[in-house]
Amino acid sequence: MKPKDNVLETIRLGKPSRVAAVLFSGGAWTFNNRGLTLEQAVASPDLMAQVIVETNAKAHSDIVWAGSGFNNLPVRALGGKIKFRVKGTMDVQEPLLKTAADIDRIDLDRLGEDEGINNIWETTALLDRAIGDQVLIGACGWGPFTLGAQFYGTERLMSAIYKDRPAVRAVLDFAAEASFRYYEAYRKKGARIISVAEPTASGDLISREHFEEFAIPYLTKFIKKSKEAGSLNLVHICGNTTSRLDLIPGTGADVYSVDYKVDLARVRDVFGNRLAYAGNINPAGILVNGTPDEVAAAARECIAKSGGQGNFIMMPGCDLSPSVPLANIRAMIETALDSPLQ
Repeated sequence: MKPKDNVLETIRLGKPSRVAAVLFSGGAWTFNNRGLTLEQAVASPDLMAQVIVETNAKAHSDIVWAGSGFNNLPVRALGGKIKFRVKGTMDVQEPLLKTAADIDRIDLDRLGEDEGINNIWETTALLDRAIGDQVLIGACGWGPFTLGAQFYGTERLMSAIYKDRPAVRAVLDFAAEASFRYYEAYRKKGARIISVAEPTASGDLISREHFEEFAIPYLTKFIKKSKEAGSLNLVHICGNTTSRLDLIPGTGADVYSVDYKVDLARVRDVFGNRLAYAGNINPAGILVNGTPDEVAAAARECIAKSGGQGNFIMMPGCDLSPSVPLANIRAMIETALDSPLQ
């Protein structure tokens, strides 16, 4: 079974031949380890595609992601300001919106006018042509709650949850539509699965009640529209989300990726065979600082906790630091590749 078919069987709750193994995002890791900043990489679709293909020839991930690390480009495209780091991803220097009323002046068609965004979309097409018959091509970015926070300013959004809920809802509704427009172009270029990251909706940042009121409705709205267009959807939320696992299946997500702070056995018990799930090796404590043997042991523990039900994907618990050794990535993935299912 091809890697692509194996992971699709996992996502669709079918009968994969082995444990699926996937790098989570990894854009900064991929390009920084080739001596490139993200700003340098995004200038050339051909270069981005070449580096991603060559890296996966060594890593052997079942899914290859386009757009990882470039999550804040929509902020720039629509009028905000960002800054590229020498290593790692990019930061928002100036949010797009000063007030919720500013939404009325934003034209979402400007997403397609940003050179960097167009280059990433073209990279997706190049990846699909080069390796799309063997691996699943995916796209990465923020989900509505986190993108809304980048548009509006995280502190301002968190404060408005208590002081101005209509403004929060307006910002998140706008962000959900912006997310769909951004991701839909990836789908048209060949991405079959969308990775929606929601770090600002972390269990370490907002309560279950606020999560249910503000994050879930807009994530659900986005996923519904995305699935109707033909995309699979993977949702990743950082931090400890144990208290809200029961809310995730209702979003319509195809895969839920959990942080290392969440017990995979608990995820298995809550989801059963209703939903594929992924995780959750500690990306710093193990993948950065551990030995390959320690990474392999952690991977075996994750597989054991999943119970061998066939709906589990071996992944890091969050995005990869540029300092993760390739040997540790290979140890994680090869452990999964050598783990047949009953």
